[in-house]
Amino acid sequence: MSKPKSHVLIVDDEPLVLNSLQNLLEFDYIVHRAQSGEEALKILAMHPIKVIMSDQRMPGMMGHEVLREAKRISPSTIRILLTGYSDLESIINSVNAGEIFRYINKPWKSEMIMSVFKLGTQIYDRLTQLAPVTNFNALVNKPQETPNKIHIEVEEKSHSVLFVGYEDGDMSNLLRQLQSQYDVYQSVSVDDAFNKIARKPVSVIVSNVEFGQENVLDFLSAVKNEYPEVVTVILTEVVDANLAIRSINELNVFRYLVKPVSQDEFKQVIENAVSKSQSYKTMPETNLLQTAKQLAPNIVASPSEQESALRLKLRAAQSALSKTKPRDLT
Repeated sequence: MSKPKSHVLIVDDEPLVLNSLQNLLEFDYIVHRAQSGEEALKILAMHPIKVIMSDQRMPGMMGHEVLREAKRISPSTIRILLTGYSDLESIINSVNAGEIFRYINKPWKSEMIMSVFKLGTQIYDRLTQLAPVTNFNALVNKPQETPNKIHIEVEEKSHSVLFVGYEDGDMSNLLRQLQSQYDVYQSVSVDDAFNKIARKPVSVIVSNVEFGQENVLDFLSAVKNEYPEVVTVILTEVVDANLAIRSINELNVFRYLVKPVSQDEFKQVIENAVSKSQSYKTMPETNLLQTAKQLAPNIVASPSEQESALRLKLRAAQSALSKTKPRDLT
């Protein structure tokens, strides 16, 4: 007996686009279509949608707003943003509101659409094997009872937040606000950051987009390769659409924040990021980036020469620490 087709949802206000996507997908999936966000959310509430792909620029609800509500209605549905506009505002809104899995530009390539939908349905199946969909939110937010000790065994008194790429005093107000709740550290060099990461488990890395001579995405990717439970937040003054797209597609960055940001908003982002890190430790399957690598290792790009060198540096820091008595990070 053949396996039942998966339900997917495509959202676009242009009928020609919907027709083209439906023709592409309908052989493999039961394709639902909507021309507005409101219509899409009604469909999502009625059917077990595994993947939703929404255009960004639509009358009424924008695509990132549709994906944000989709996350609330069906947290395990994999969310994809499709747009012909590479403007930073739509990209930032999509990652900060909808926590999307992939960002795809128009005009799309058919093979890209097919591979992303196939991977999305596989990830959905993996997630929903953990618990019924209706209990998924509670499952993801369940407190961790027994932390997985991936790092050198150092007593963890609280969650750690590491800021990288900021000058001394640049983040003083934000750091002070967090210090009562977390262990907060700051690094201005890659070597120092790797030493801190190797010495004590880090839940969240807050990174500038400029980090000395290093490519920040290579640095963050090297860290996540060794410590997949680390959640990344980019906080920067740099407006770079291409960097934002890469941070979504390659890192599944948790938030991309453009200064200025209020202290209350930033504190809430860190609290949510710590919770996300805990869910990654408790249930690794909820880490979409890692699950994607496991399910489809062929779609993961080989590390750049710089990233490979950074991975070796991080492993060297781990190796050096394992031969010495752990010290305080300060």
